[in-house]
Amino acid sequence: MILLLCCCAGRTLAQGCAEPADGHAGLRGCVQPLPDAVAAQVMAGLGVPMLAGGEWYRIDVSTSGGARLLDLSMPAAYRVQVYQVQGGRARSVLALDAASTYADRPVRHRRLMAPLSLAPGVATVYVFYHTHGSMPMLARWWRADQLNADDTETHLFSGLVAGLMLAMVPVAVLGLGARRVLGYRMYGIFVLTNIFFVAQVEGYNFAFLWPHAPAWNMLAPGALGVLALMAHVGFAMDFFQMRTSMPRLYRWHRTLLLIGVLLLAAHLLHPLDALLIMLTLAYAVFGCMVACVGVVRRIEAARFYLLGVSTLLAIPLMVAVFVVFKLEPPPFFSIQAVPKFSCLFKALLFGAALVSQVERFNAHLAESRLRHLAETEQLLLAEQTKLAALEQANERLLRLASASHDIAQPLASLRLAFSALGSQDGPVAAHIDTTLAYAQSLLKDLIEQARQDQRLPESIVLAAVFGQLGLAFQPAAEVKGLRLSVRASDVRVTGSSLLLYRILANLLANAVRHTPSGRIVLGARRRADGVEIQLFDTGPGIPAPARERLLQPFEQGGQGEGFGLGLFIVKNLCQQCGYALRIASTPGRGSCFAVFIPSTLMC
Repeated sequence: MILLLCCCAGRTLAQGCAEPADGHAGLRGCVQPLPDAVAAQVMAGLGVPMLAGGEWYRIDVSTSGGARLLDLSMPAAYRVQVYQVQGGRARSVLALDAASTYADRPVRHRRLMAPLSLAPGVATVYVFYHTHGSMPMLARWWRADQLNADDTETHLFSGLVAGLMLAMVPVAVLGLGARRVLGYRMYGIFVLTNIFFVAQVEGYNFAFLWPHAPAWNMLAPGALGVLALMAHVGFAMDFFQMRTSMPRLYRWHRTLLLIGVLLLAAHLLHPLDALLIMLTLAYAVFGCMVACVGVVRRIEAARFYLLGVSTLLAIPLMVAVFVVFKLEPPPFFSIQAVPKFSCLFKALLFGAALVSQVERFNAHLAESRLRHLAETEQLLLAEQTKLAALEQANERLLRLASASHDIAQPLASLRLAFSALGSQDGPVAAHIDTTLAYAQSLLKDLIEQARQDQRLPESIVLAAVFGQLGLAFQPAAEVKGLRLSVRASDVRVTGSSLLLYRILANLLANAVRHTPSGRIVLGARRRADGVEIQLFDTGPGIPAPARERLLQPFEQGGQGEGFGLGLFIVKNLCQQCGYALRIASTPGRGSCFAVFIPSTLMC
């Protein structure tokens, strides 16, 4: 409130105020807006054509004379006219419209400058301008040396801001984009569009990028602002994983993207600056509500996101106060610097949100990897214990069968000898013969039972294992936008279904993790000497020199994620089961991981 009162009080100063010694102080109290009726009378008296559709201002300042530059503090305008009054006559010193190129400016500067030649005493200047919205004019006087010094400071600070924002792009896209590449690239696009927007507001784009395209230059602020807003919407959709966790908000954000595209197309045909500002403010309110929902749901780093999206609402509202009430800001505050600070603040906060989210994700990933490694070790130990128990049981059965065989031999000899007597007839002899035959039959059945009780590997139906893998990995593939295809197979093999599942699960997990886009296919092919289970992906591929290295423990493929144990575990499990692991890859196109099962292990 004190700030607003001070700004309003600045308009009551008398005309002809002293020229500021430093252009940084502006012309507080020297600039007087003229109502259209007053402006029409003044222009008629000076013989200047009356212009409509914009704002008229009168500047009275007491000066010591000499060459000065009147800085209108705007990078461009649909139309601007500056008249210097000398001897009761008005002389045009600046006349530009929407068709004026950068070369048409009398002073080649990123802001609109009017060159003045002043006599000592009170100087009067009339300014008409029409620009985006109802932005009030914040004029300044400059001497050439003052302007050069100010430009040096401004260029240095703008370069620092742009450098900080650009530094966030490779960090987000390359360093943090391993989990969801698209989302973090959207953050990079958000930062880049904001940089271009700030450069447009500061006037750099017209001076260096498109100096001969004035029509596009007037449309560029709105177009770049909409592109930055759309990148913001896309980043929010991925940051909160709205597709799965917030489906209703996801649909609303997709609708906002569609509205943004339509408004951008319409803006390129006819300026819609006011409507674009309303869209930005509306999304700012909506974005704050979404961020609050994320905080309530305890989504990682949602608080950082809430602070960042709040600037999208607070800073435009602050600027709107100056525009609506036509207030002049205090000397230490520059409205032109507001977009620069706003974009830098949002980029840093969103970057902090990304870092916090990824650090938490990496912690979960490390815990998951440790659990995975422990489960694998337990699995190997359980399989070894199972095999040892089977061997012990088989050994006992073989010993029992051997003992039965040894006992059956003397019984057979005894029965043969008893039959050889031949003279022993009668019930006793028949009973003895029957008893010996029964004992031999029992021992023979015992040996046959021992032979049949030899534990063999279980029969595995590949279709069943493939079905379980498809159900387990389909959700993860859909989150990344990958197509996972599982081809059913009626092939049967012998072995451990648990170990085969772990082998293929490790390979599928690697494929989903390292494939940024495209598809993954799992299937089986019959070979002359066995069957080959194949897993194709469209990932980055593995160079030939790196394949053997990646089969070693704790070796990674350059993504900086995980512990480098997946392929090592697969190789060991294949060796234990009697399978062969084969890898074929083309860098840039994809890889094929194949598990070959020989015909000796097929049903």
